[in-house]
Amino acid sequence: MRSGTACGRKTSGRGGSVKVLALECSTEQAGAALLSDGSLAASRPVETGRRRSQGLFDAVEALLRDAGWAWEDVEAIATGRGPGSYMGLRVSLTAAQGWALPGGKTVWAVSSAAALAAEWLEEHPDETKAVASGAARRGMIWAGCFERAGGLAVRRIGEWRLLPAEERAAAWPDAPWIESGRVPRAEWVGRLLAAGVPGEELQPIYLNPAVAIAPRFDATGRPL
Repeated sequence: MRSGTACGRKTSGRGGSVKVLALECSTEQAGAALLSDGSLAASRPVETGRRRSQGLFDAVEALLRDAGWAWEDVEAIATGRGPGSYMGLRVSLTAAQGWALPGGKTVWAVSSAAALAAEWLEEHPDETKAVASGAARRGMIWAGCFERAGGLAVRRIGEWRLLPAEERAAAWPDAPWIESGRVPRAEWVGRLLAAGVPGEELQPIYLNPAVAIAPRFDATGRPL
């Protein structure tokens, strides 16, 4: 199933008029937020220990209770899809679709990096581009360059890149890099839905290099 639809409903045309539950679980600093008319109503961190799914369920229930919202008030669920923690992304995407199913709510996804870039560009009005990045395995980083697309919206320029950390200075030399260690927030996932950014596939973006490398052999059968 693709984002933007859930049980036949679409986000297009509704803009920021919906009440949204937003999830962002691509890092260890996961969170959930409620937005109404595109503005933050409440937010809460998500426990990311061993029982990550239970931490998300507990945080969302507490968030709704504290804000005085019922599940029936939520019209759409927006979730970041990475790059980042594969387990966190699978949990949040699965939970979003499960919560949406009974009431036919809209499920919508966007890259977590887009949410980070959008927030950073909002804070830096003189900049037109920004590179979001994160740690991958084995000394590598993933990175993506984003540009303004009107209002709060952003769009990615070109493809994602997976590169050695020491080579970051050579990638996109004309665009500033968002400071290392800064993470995307659920509020900005929801704000991009309200801004009319097109939804993406309801699948994690996973850019980490392979844990194991398949063996290679030469023409005589000897290992390379």
